[in-house]
Amino acid sequence: AAQKDSFASRPHACVFRSEMPQNIVAAQKALQAAKGYVHLRSGAMDKVTSMLIPAGFAVTGITLLVKGIDDLSWGKNRKEGF
Repeated sequence: AAQKDSFASRPHACVFRSEMPQNIVAAQKALQAAKGYVHLRSGAMDKVTSMLIPAGFAVTGITLLVKGIDDLSWGKNRKEGF
């Protein structure tokens, strides 16, 4: 009798959910049912990536915006010929 090949032995990705291993299906259902933000490790690194890095980008952007408005209003950093 011909034995059905396993999921891991196939070189292509599966298309249908019925072909996926049950542990992956269960993990996907758990993540989709979660409300709010999903942190997979819930450690210190999650706080850095989800809070500190976006806050740093926001502070940097606002600082550069304020500096640009200040330079434009007082005529700083002007180049001759423009």
